[in-house]
Amino acid sequence: MAAPSKDQQTGVTRPPRRLQRRLPALPRLAFAVLALGVFIYTYMTRSIVFNEMLALLGKGQFSAALSKTGILGGTVLVILGVTLLCGRLSCSLLCPLGTLQELFWRAGLFLRRRGPRGKAASRPVRRGYNSPPRVRYVVPLLAGVGAAFAFFPFMMAADPLSTFGRGIGAFRAFLVSGNAGIFTAVIALPPAIILVIAFFRGRAFCDWCPVGLTLGLLSSAAPFGMKLSSRCISCGRCEQECPSGCIDSREKRLDNGRCVLCFSCTAVCPSGGAVYGFRYSVQGKPAPANRAASFHTAGRGMSQRAVSRRIFLKGLGKVSFFCGAAYLLGPSIRLFVRGGKNAGSAAGALQILPPGAKSRRHYDARCIGCQACVASCPVGVITVRNPSPQPVLDYTRSGCQYNCVECGKVCPTGAIRRLSVEEKRQTRVAVSNLEFGRCVVNIKRESCGACAEVCPTGAITMTAYAESGVARLTRPVLDVQYCIGCGACYAACPAEPRALSITAVEEQTLTLGVRPADESGDELRIPEFEDFPF
Repeated sequence: MAAPSKDQQTGVTRPPRRLQRRLPALPRLAFAVLALGVFIYTYMTRSIVFNEMLALLGKGQFSAALSKTGILGGTVLVILGVTLLCGRLSCSLLCPLGTLQELFWRAGLFLRRRGPRGKAASRPVRRGYNSPPRVRYVVPLLAGVGAAFAFFPFMMAADPLSTFGRGIGAFRAFLVSGNAGIFTAVIALPPAIILVIAFFRGRAFCDWCPVGLTLGLLSSAAPFGMKLSSRCISCGRCEQECPSGCIDSREKRLDNGRCVLCFSCTAVCPSGGAVYGFRYSVQGKPAPANRAASFHTAGRGMSQRAVSRRIFLKGLGKVSFFCGAAYLLGPSIRLFVRGGKNAGSAAGALQILPPGAKSRRHYDARCIGCQACVASCPVGVITVRNPSPQPVLDYTRSGCQYNCVECGKVCPTGAIRRLSVEEKRQTRVAVSNLEFGRCVVNIKRESCGACAEVCPTGAITMTAYAESGVARLTRPVLDVQYCIGCGACYAACPAEPRALSITAVEEQTLTLGVRPADESGDELRIPEFEDFPF
């Protein structure tokens, strides 16, 4: 970190130069913007090339890792350990919604500093420290309790990755279709409100985010973090640049529980008073860590170690601690009881889930609606349908590719298991139903065979249709024991209404695989990609 330098001849301590002050902030911002760029590019373009990077970044999100493995997962323990030692680095570097809020905040700050005619205006008045209401701790409590009982709406409504994914997905749907409908608009409304608030108030959503609130409790007791040293001249520049609004320079107060380590304060501090380092000090009277500390340490010569320890121990008896613990332990309880209560739909009303989702119980208990699978699907089969923002399969325009396993790669929570290509080829996600009365062969007495042409497992074969009275006319016959419900036949059927329908299964199972060639009489063509004859 940039620190004041000492003149060798005069012995006078000088503040760090401008480049030194900006050094920690610029690399941090560059890394965060790069991670955000990968998220946005992959979500907007469905780039398979970036899917591995999306999977790595997505599974590094605290909420996703917690939903997948519980509190004892490796990623969760690493993030908790780093936060307890150094502060909220994961929020600073990896959270796409947090970085997007910060960029909107900086854009708004730049515009507010310009006059009505584009000329530079005087600096705005200092923001001051605004303590968010304590009712915000209800958010991680509801998310944790909901996760314990496999009830996903609370987690999906507040989770930063889920909120970001739904917002980007809705924006992409609007660009593609031009009019995505009321359901898409409703999904896009919360992210839009968050960004509008961020334009004026910075990372305000982070004060209500269950991840930020939980990690903030640990960060408030971290031995390393931001602090205002004795060199602080209370100029107020750090307040103006802080996207979290966690600094009060007049009273030299900095709330490390809300600080996301953006280092903006160090970049603008002219005296070198805002520094990152070891927070515990016994020299002189320390600056209180937050507003709560100022009331309990005023007029006392307590050390920073004692201040932080007191704040943390007082938090143990407060609602904030129990709410954070509920959020941390909720997914672990759900995993312990193997999915909690069944939140699945009634039989006959099931929706087709992506391959690897296993069952509605498994899927509901883990899916946070981040839309990563929607972004990774190369043909757009995975989509979101009313009323739930959890993705399902839609075979209207295409079928699920026979050799594609991209959705399992990018799913950060394990809601969609990562299947091998061989497992995917045998996994039944639904069952096809053939109504021959609607078939072109039956109605028009014309050859078709589009469904058999694209069926990758040979579940549909063409046999002689002697009853038609037309020479060499063949009709489709479906053998469901080889059907995996990929929807290729449904998408290819030219009949109106279609002669094929697809019914979801309650639990995904393995089929017999590909029909042997000697059973159909012809050598089967297994397409690499589902190119349809129409």
